[in-house]
Amino acid sequence: MQKIAYGYLAARGRRRNLAKNLLVMKLTMILLTAFLLDASARSSAQTVTFSGTKVSLEKIFADVEKQTGYFILYTKKTLESTKPVTVSAEHMDLRDFLAVILHGQPLKYAIASKTITISASAPAPASPFIPEAQNPVAAITILVNDPGGKPLSGASVTVRSKRVSGVTDARGMLSLDVEKGDVLTISYVGFETKTVEVTAAMLSSNSLTISLLPTVTTLSDVEVTINTGYQRIRPEQSTGAVSRISTKEYESRISTNFLDGLTNRLPGLMINNDVSFTSTGPDGLPSSRSLFNIRGISTMSANQRPLIVIDGYPTELTLDMIDPNEIKSVTILKDAAAATVYGVRASNGVIVIERKQASLGKPKFAFRATTGIRPKENYSRYRWEDSASAVVVNYQKAVNGPSVTESAWEQLHTPNSTLPRNRVFQILAQQAAKIITDEQAARAMADLYSYDNTDDYSRLFLRSPVTQTYNLNVSGGSGNALYYITANHTRNRQTNKNNDNNRTLLSARSTLRFSKKLSLELTTDYQELNFNSAPVPSITSIAPYERFQDVNGNPSYIVADGISPYYNDVLVARGLYDQLSYPLVDVNEIRDKTRTINNRIMANFSYMIGGGFDLSFGGIYETSKSDWRSLASELSSEARRNVNAYVTVNPDGTLKYNIPRGGYLQQQSSSTSSYTARAQLNYNKRIGSRHSINAILGGEVRNLIEKSNLASYFGYNDETLLQQPADLASISTGAVRGSFGLTQPFQGQDAYENLFNQAYAEDRFLSAYANVVYSFKNIYSLTGSMRIDQSNLFGTNPKYKYKPLWSVGAAWNINREDFMQDVSWINLLKLRMAYGFNGNVAKMSLPQVIAEAAMNPYTSPASPSLRLFSYANSSLRWEQTNNFNIGLDYNIFKNITGTVDYYTRKSTDLLGNAQIDPTIGVSPSLINTATISNRGIEVGVHADWITKRNFNWNTGIVVAHNSSKVLEVFQNGDYNPETLNALGYVKGYPVGALFAYRFGGLDSTGHPLVLNTKGEAYHTDKRGSSTPTALAMKSDTSGLTMYMGSSIPTVNAGLSNRVDIGNFYVFCMINYYGGFKVRVPRPNPASLRPQEGAGTYWKAPGDELTTDVMALPGYANATALNPYNYADKYVVNGDYITLGDLTVSYSFDNAAFIRKAGFSHFEVKCQASNLLTVGLNEYNYSMATGSYLKRYLTPTYTVGIFTNF
Repeated sequence: MQKIAYGYLAARGRRRNLAKNLLVMKLTMILLTAFLLDASARSSAQTVTFSGTKVSLEKIFADVEKQTGYFILYTKKTLESTKPVTVSAEHMDLRDFLAVILHGQPLKYAIASKTITISASAPAPASPFIPEAQNPVAAITILVNDPGGKPLSGASVTVRSKRVSGVTDARGMLSLDVEKGDVLTISYVGFETKTVEVTAAMLSSNSLTISLLPTVTTLSDVEVTINTGYQRIRPEQSTGAVSRISTKEYESRISTNFLDGLTNRLPGLMINNDVSFTSTGPDGLPSSRSLFNIRGISTMSANQRPLIVIDGYPTELTLDMIDPNEIKSVTILKDAAAATVYGVRASNGVIVIERKQASLGKPKFAFRATTGIRPKENYSRYRWEDSASAVVVNYQKAVNGPSVTESAWEQLHTPNSTLPRNRVFQILAQQAAKIITDEQAARAMADLYSYDNTDDYSRLFLRSPVTQTYNLNVSGGSGNALYYITANHTRNRQTNKNNDNNRTLLSARSTLRFSKKLSLELTTDYQELNFNSAPVPSITSIAPYERFQDVNGNPSYIVADGISPYYNDVLVARGLYDQLSYPLVDVNEIRDKTRTINNRIMANFSYMIGGGFDLSFGGIYETSKSDWRSLASELSSEARRNVNAYVTVNPDGTLKYNIPRGGYLQQQSSSTSSYTARAQLNYNKRIGSRHSINAILGGEVRNLIEKSNLASYFGYNDETLLQQPADLASISTGAVRGSFGLTQPFQGQDAYENLFNQAYAEDRFLSAYANVVYSFKNIYSLTGSMRIDQSNLFGTNPKYKYKPLWSVGAAWNINREDFMQDVSWINLLKLRMAYGFNGNVAKMSLPQVIAEAAMNPYTSPASPSLRLFSYANSSLRWEQTNNFNIGLDYNIFKNITGTVDYYTRKSTDLLGNAQIDPTIGVSPSLINTATISNRGIEVGVHADWITKRNFNWNTGIVVAHNSSKVLEVFQNGDYNPETLNALGYVKGYPVGALFAYRFGGLDSTGHPLVLNTKGEAYHTDKRGSSTPTALAMKSDTSGLTMYMGSSIPTVNAGLSNRVDIGNFYVFCMINYYGGFKVRVPRPNPASLRPQEGAGTYWKAPGDELTTDVMALPGYANATALNPYNYADKYVVNGDYITLGDLTVSYSFDNAAFIRKAGFSHFEVKCQASNLLTVGLNEYNYSMATGSYLKRYLTPTYTVGIFTNF
């Protein structure tokens, strides 16, 4: 169907066509680049893949001819004196392959055009040694890779008998000055060391490709270099606290979400979506967020999450941009020595993500597909009362019954907002007014007793969520042009009906070598996210006796919210919309759609200057555009209530619709664009046999712009695309009010900005940095780093404006000392220590006065005004974290590696409220005043217990403990649990401290008793905020409030095991979180889904001896309700264990039908996640379930195929 809105079509069409054309152009460029790079690769290199034991040269030559298209010319007589060859090569350069198979044979080869000539080599003459003339020295480019063609960054290349050596760069390349006859030694951890003699052919081609064969691979094998994003550092020279996970470890489980694969795999990294940290910011607004941090929480108002770095550059985009199938390695930088180079964004630690790169050779494809399903909620296993409807009805009868009079029925026909909104009250009102008989009332109550809507809710609103992913990538190329292109599509069907989302990722990465000295890394990423949502009411917000459908299957209304159905009849009779809520209608008539498009383009040039120097320069540009569209059709309760709220009656009795009839549309467009430009001089050289220096000096310019706009449309029709005008100025200021006593949704201080809004923010940074690593004899290392950041976010006071962040570190490789050479069971023992400062930026204050537009409610009608957000702060500065770290790295018995770290962190100058001199400003003001300390210990162990050809058993252990303390913070308010728990930051206590009342049981009236430190009891039966008990409950000297412990885990641990048996492996992950407290919710008969025990509330004197569930009057009395809910008796140990993952895999690589089908790898994985959880307390309460009411953990079952061809 074509939809036309006059005056808008042309512009909309042009924008739509432009967007499509840009996407087509981008895809065309990616495919064209791939084609050209592939063509370049095919024309520049020929590779050979062959594996065999004691194979004749004749057979090998035949296979080479088939693979390469070359013709090999030889005679049988030439091969008579040759020996069989044992060789294993994968995508090895043709010349290198010939050199390998002819090594030690009386043969030589020559290549002309597409012909290889094999001939007998002349025997060496038996004559005395005569020195040759000195060979000319020439520069040769060396590429070191693995058998799959993947470049090996950080491989060591040494020229034997000369003081010449070097380390390959990120592309696996190195340029050395050599001459004919030189012997090169190439080594890399996890690979066999190789020696190669330089020949004249190598010198003439100016290049050499060397493929290293891996030794037996275990989970404890680590890369030679540590990638900090700015620099690659050899492990023996690193002084910082660094943890890393490689591809094999990360891909032991099926990950459809990037962070899932990191949970409890790296010491110091806390990822927990089960526990939320609740706090109140300096602006007075509460917030709650899941735990994702490194070494604790060190800020109050700035970003608490680690900085994310992808392929060397920090990103402003979300984690959705990261495809878990592309992970090559993940490195976390935890202390100042490792992370100071990132400056004012490194206080929370840094996560460096390195994505997979191209493999040298002809195109290689990989395809992966996974499907995961999770069962629907099983409400029969919840901690709910078995007869929930009976408990709710009895409570509502007990509370509402005494207040029902004959007039109640008449009041239900008015907009009286003080009347209870439930069916029990309505039945009682009809009975009191003699509208129905006692018998009819009894039958109506019995109907409520007998029905529970739990099964209907599950059937009508829920479904089993399903996640599907598809990933395809291709890579290849030559030494001069490498490419890697990947596409990923993920679909998520969520558990709520009409809620789903999908994601499409496209990425192209290439490495182009223009000359021996100049190369370019080019990356482009495209991501599209689509979210669809519809309102599904929470089951806990609906009484169990409510029905969603009538006897004919039509949608039924819910009484729980809005007006009474009898007053609704009055409104409908007057010509207004039906005001009642119909969940089954709204789930189909209200739609929220969000479409987000992210782009990321990175270009990084590298120029080899020589003498150990090289220059890298480039940058990254990111954009993110998000369009949100919320449409409530005319049939929805949201649109109907908006219209009804502002209907007025004209003098002639007709109705005036100040909000026009029709649908309600809101649209918001937001965009983020950022760029980072960087130039960096690198120096990496070994000086003599004892000294080496790895240093960087660079500068960055960064800019971030965020924009958004919001618009609202009334009387909207999605078929015609037309809206109708509304007098929103009069409505938002209160000049127009409805005539029927209904809630006014668009009135108040923030009403107008929730309909129409625009925002703009720009952050600018200019930075200079340096990092130096010095090593002596590869035993002792010293590091130093410094960074200066300038920004428009900082104050103007020179005292703070140019203050640098810095760090120093030292490392001692004890195992390399002479006195350790006889200790054969210690392979690595390194002690390291570092000290320095990191920073963070809070954006709630600026050097200028910040004001925001708002409506002034103190005028009549309300008028536009400016609301002060914060005063000018000339001394504004970045938040600063002082770090100290001491650590030990070890490798013992050749199969056990590990790290132990102890750290302290003191975060000062945190932005928060404080009292200031009244002559310079108003208190409280936002200034750099608060302080938090963190300290902890981390242990990481990888053990390869058994390492055989067809059997391997590996174990990983991660344990981290963090304790925090708020040293300084401005605190204002009552000293009671309900206030302190919401603050999150209380002076003298840990971040997230949990408080409770000293509970003394119930008194003879069924109300809680509160005890002080002397055991004296305070009664809570009296209402009011000025009673002695109420006043004592607010006091910090009464002793009624006590500290219970931290509300967030202080310990997290992970135990992973992987056992490989031939082509089969099984992987298991167990998680532990501990060192914290949780509050067990108390039964409340007023709840619409009453908890177990809610029906056993106190009813008569003496019941206090058998129940802790207080009397019904207490639930309407805050003085009683707060001690009841926050009783220390019901604060328990929060420690819990989960069986996180159980993964089994089988590889069909050796199956003949797989090889025949053209696959080089075919693997099937099955995984069960979140299988089991155990809470280590008397209630078996585990936060992993998401709620105390849920007894069990809902597992996710995933199956996937992983192929290469």
